[in-house]
Amino acid sequence: MDDTTCAYLINTTPKYFYLLPLHISLLHRYAPSCAWPIYIATEAPELLPLLLAKALNIIHLPTHKEAFFDSRAEAVRRLPPSIKYVFPIQEDFLLEGRPMKEPIQEAIDLLNTHPDLSSVRLMPCPGPRGNKKYKGTRSFHILEKETDTIIFTYQATIWRRADYLTFMDALIAYATERTAPTEDHQKKQNNIAIKVNLAEIHLGQSLLHSVLQHKEHIAWLREGDHPNAVYLCPWPYRPTAVVRGQLEPWAADLAKREGFSFP
Repeated sequence: MDDTTCAYLINTTPKYFYLLPLHISLLHRYAPSCAWPIYIATEAPELLPLLLAKALNIIHLPTHKEAFFDSRAEAVRRLPPSIKYVFPIQEDFLLEGRPMKEPIQEAIDLLNTHPDLSSVRLMPCPGPRGNKKYKGTRSFHILEKETDTIIFTYQATIWRRADYLTFMDALIAYATERTAPTEDHQKKQNNIAIKVNLAEIHLGQSLLHSVLQHKEHIAWLREGDHPNAVYLCPWPYRPTAVVRGQLEPWAADLAKREGFSFP
């Protein structure tokens, strides 16, 4: 995790700013040596907690780029040219253990040496279901198009920057084509991004394959069906801290343990 060409990117909005200090505190607790530059992308940076804004790299998104896919694509476009890879993560995906340094370094090395590789997911769920290892790696398996229905995920995946942007642009184009002239583009895009979850259904996966032909996507193999198997991975966290707009009780307890209190 000492590679500074990978950006730790949080796209956020004022509704969830209250989670950012906890998120960053847990990152520093469990990954104190992580050298990935941290970027916060938002349309309202003036509302960020002052100490947080001073300590991190802030990407100011224009208000016309607030929609779900638009905001993610725009944030990646505004990263410095030195950034080759991006690690998108949500505010409410809270790190709860020490990341596995060796597999994470292996992921970066694979991306550096295999141009056919688009993404490396550091969490085991969803998938992969197949048993095909990627080019001799120990724990990263190929997300096979024939057997794995869900390849893309927004969080805890190291993406090749250009490929991530290509996919986001394809999703934006799909949303735009299906927005009536009288319909609010942002509302329409958010509906298909969040409520329908276009990127993670069959249609979205077909778009991924069509725009990134001959590219591979790999993921950490889940170690068993037990719920706590989510912790047995390079990026151990419990998805997700906010459900239907409400903070989960376990997340409130975690925050209290870390010295944070939420209204």
